[in-house]
Amino acid sequence: MATKTWKIEKDLCRCCHAEGAFDNLAEPRTFLDKVEVYSDMLRECLDIDIPPVPGELCAITYTICNACIARLRDACNFKKQVQDCEQRFMTLYYKNAIQGLKPATKVKEEIEVSIERPQSDTEADNIVLKKEDEDDDDDHFLGGDDDDGMSDDDLPIKPPKQSVSTMKTRPKPKPKPKAPPVVKKLKPPPKPKKKEEPKPAKEKKDPKYTVVDGKFVCDVCQKRRETYKQLYEHWKGCHTDGHYRNRCCKVCSHKMDRRKLAFHLEDVHNVPAPRCGVCDRRFPTENEKLKHHRRAHMKEKTLVCKTCHRAFFALDGLKKHMKVHTKEKLFECDVCGKRFRWRTNFEYHFMIHTNDKRKKCKMCDAAFVQKASLDYHVMKHHPEAQ
Repeated sequence: MATKTWKIEKDLCRCCHAEGAFDNLAEPRTFLDKVEVYSDMLRECLDIDIPPVPGELCAITYTICNACIARLRDACNFKKQVQDCEQRFMTLYYKNAIQGLKPATKVKEEIEVSIERPQSDTEADNIVLKKEDEDDDDDHFLGGDDDDGMSDDDLPIKPPKQSVSTMKTRPKPKPKPKAPPVVKKLKPPPKPKKKEEPKPAKEKKDPKYTVVDGKFVCDVCQKRRETYKQLYEHWKGCHTDGHYRNRCCKVCSHKMDRRKLAFHLEDVHNVPAPRCGVCDRRFPTENEKLKHHRRAHMKEKTLVCKTCHRAFFALDGLKKHMKVHTKEKLFECDVCGKRFRWRTNFEYHFMIHTNDKRKKCKMCDAAFVQKASLDYHVMKHHPEAQ
């Protein structure tokens, strides 16, 4: 069976296999004042890791086209929108800041009916007499001339009417006794609050430093950092007990340094650690693996010196290189006043004043501060040992 070959003339988009002049997946791009790394966006948003291939195909096959970039950017924006909305909703929900509309309840209107009762006997007599007059009028109307020719003697005999005096009137209601006046009880005066003793303040462990030429210098080891945050991280990692660096394994609950956790999971629990797809080197984090790949295999150097046009991968390398052009020497010896450009040279020089001779000769008891002095001693006095 014949095998098909795939000839790639231009860049290949790893997301749709289109060919053209595309952007690198690992190279940072700026869109609307925001730096985007498309390989990181694929991993964080869609949980897809696209590894580069080694060899000549690494550069031309590790790209992405503009159409896929637009779709990936929309997916990342939508994911962030959903996360922000959900976080805001749950925050308001737990604060009881969300209220719903309650249905309006219908209240039935009650009609008040007032019944007037006679206040005296004369009023009751008037009511009874008025009723009797009305009855007489009805009887008179009913007892008029009719077609049957009945006389008054033929009509039925009505019972005698009772006199008004014999009618019983309703007794007046007895007045209700008035309720005794309510005496308001005075509240007792509030008890004086006990003065709470102030809690002892926790001792804050802050790094000790001094500011020299706009840089933060550690008072313990004299190392310099650009910002206070960098100095604080250095102080925690070098001059404390290091408990903040410990991490707990989720499988066996064993505590260890955070940089050794990935290697522990692979060696003990068979959980693969982040590995480079080119040289198979493993790393403690995915971020360090990506930096290694960009620096070692893709030879990515985006920072260029404006003086000599030399390119660098990281900002630290460019800053160190700029000292060659500025000729600044920030490290000054307090004993002899000699200045140095690099910290390591200053530390080696200061060992001369402290008489710290760590380089020892294996042939005799001679000791030296610098390795160059030891090499010169071996070449002059022990040439057979070379």
